[in-house]
Order: sequence, then structure tokens, then C-alpha cells
Amino acid sequence: MAISIRALPESDTIELLDSVAQELRQGYEELAISAERELSGRHFIFSRYGRELYPYFEEVDAAVVPGCIFPIKEGRLVASVDSSCVLVGETSDGALYAARAAVGISYEGMVRRFVRLGPVLIYVSRSGVTGIRAEVTSLELDALISDHSVAERAIRNKIERRVIESLLSSKEEVVVMADGSLKHPFGQFSGSLPSPRARNNCLIGFSKSSNLILSEGAVGSLSRARGATYHVLDEGPVITLLAKFCTDGLVFRLDLVNSKEEVRETLGRVLWNDAFPAGYPESLKLAHHLSVFTKADGEAIKALVTRRFRLRRVPTITLRRIALGGFNGGA
Repeated sequence: MAISIRALPESDTIELLDSVAQELRQGYEELAISAERELSGRHFIFSRYGRELYPYFEEVDAAVVPGCIFPIKEGRLVASVDSSCVLVGETSDGALYAARAAVGISYEGMVRRFVRLGPVLIYVSRSGVTGIRAEVTSLELDALISDHSVAERAIRNKIERRVIESLLSSKEEVVVMADGSLKHPFGQFSGSLPSPRARNNCLIGFSKSSNLILSEGAVGSLSRARGATYHVLDEGPVITLLAKFCTDGLVFRLDLVNSKEEVRETLGRVLWNDAFPAGYPESLKLAHHLSVFTKADGEAIKALVTRRFRLRRVPTITLRRIALGGFNGGA
């Protein structure tokens, strides 16, 4: 049996490709004009396949005079929170996720304890979210079902917020540190910030990466300063600043809220009560490593849910490998 394929006439093909090329050319010209205005002469960091990169600036802004962070030698708990979420599997109308949170607790310069919470199983389907108390609109539910990355981020945010609110409600004075910016539109506190119970409780968002680190002069000034230093960028309800916690450490972005103390005093307490190899808090590093799922964790969870819920496992194939082939051009 012969299969007949009607070829597109050559004249129509040329006309079609010319039209596409004209659209792309116009868009490129508009981009070039805009980019020349916005990017000309700017410091620029080229992406390296999704890796988090840190700049090293030689320029120093003479107008930036870093404030010194002096350790305040009084014991206060520093509790750092991080979480992770992974996709376990899917059904015809939803997906099952596993989430875990961890808290690292430092006191007087040393990590003293840690708590690992979970894993917690969360099922997101068209009928709603089960496993954690969560109120979502139909539009939000559609986004959670259609995009695994959106669902994982939403689950992490929900769990982290619960843990942080619990820590801040303690009668004990505590500094709570969260991973990431408190001002992020899709972060744990995109709706509202929690209120601490104790007078001097404080919440700090500690960001590993931020476009504020590209503030060339400020970062250069802090990097070359001797000792622990900081520079306030925004004095709003959530104070945003750049800080370095040891002489040879990196500069990080911090968001600070709910502190009745001066910024310098809060940073001094954190400096005394946590440890800062490379300038990053040891308690937050520990919380990160304890919250991450290993391959063994993933296999154990799959075995557990298969047995507990009497699941019928469907054989699978690798979609992208079959659909796209093995071409690795440019890698």
C-alpha cells in the first residue's frame, strides 16, 4: 500500500519561511535596542547550566561604609528551618508527594540539636489537597495539578511556614532563620508575616542567591572589610540588608523582621550563637542536608505506599529519551 504525501509547493514554503524570518528579525531588532539601553556597560554573570554562581567584584563603592557586627556574648537559641518535597507518583487525576522539614538549633557558637520532621505524604487531586490543611481556590488547584514544580514549592512553603510559626510562638527568646527571601512573591510568607510571641523573637530570611549580590560597589566594600560587616539596603517593615559574618566569608542577603532590637544587636546575637564557615550559618546548612531526600528514602517511600495503599504499579518507559532521541548537541 502506497502512502501519498502532498508536498508543500516550493513558493509557499519560501513565503512561509520569509514571514517567520521577518517576525524574528523585528523582535531581534527591538531586543537589541532595548538591551543596548539596559545592559550597556553593566557587570554580567553568564549562566552555567543552572548552577548558583557568586560574583567577585574588584570595585569598591566609597559611599558605602559598612557597619561592623560585634558579637553580643549572650546565649540565645538560633533555630534554622529548611524543607524539601519530591514527587512520589501519579494517578489519572492527581499526584502524590512526600515532604520533609528539618530544624537545626545552634547556641553559643555551636550546633547543639536538630529535629527532622516527616516525611509527610500529600495527595493533590481534582478533589483537593489531602495530607496537610490547605485552602486553595479552583485556579490554584489547577496550577498544582498541572505543574509538579508549582505543587512542590507550594507544599514546601506550607510546611515551612507551619514550623516557623510554631518556633516563633515559643515563650523562649529565639532567632528563627528561614532559607530564602521573606519578600519573595512565591515564598513562605507571600501572604502575611507571622507575629512572634516573645518580645525579642526575630525572623530572618537568609538567601544563598539574590540579584542584590550584583550591587557591585556594596558587595565589593563588604567583601574587603575586615571582620563581620553589614549594609542596610531597605529600612521598610521587612529590613533588607547585605551581611558578611566572617572576614573571609561570602556576602549574603538577609531579610529581617519582627525584631524589637536594633539590626546591629540582632546580627551580633546571631554571630555569637551560630557558626559561620564561609559566612553561611551552620544551623541552616544542617537543616538543608537533613531535609533532603536521598535515593534510598525515595525507594523506601515507594515501597511503603505500594504496600499500604495496595497500589497497582504501571510499567513505564522514559518519555523524553524516546520522543527526543539521544542527541546531545551543545552539551
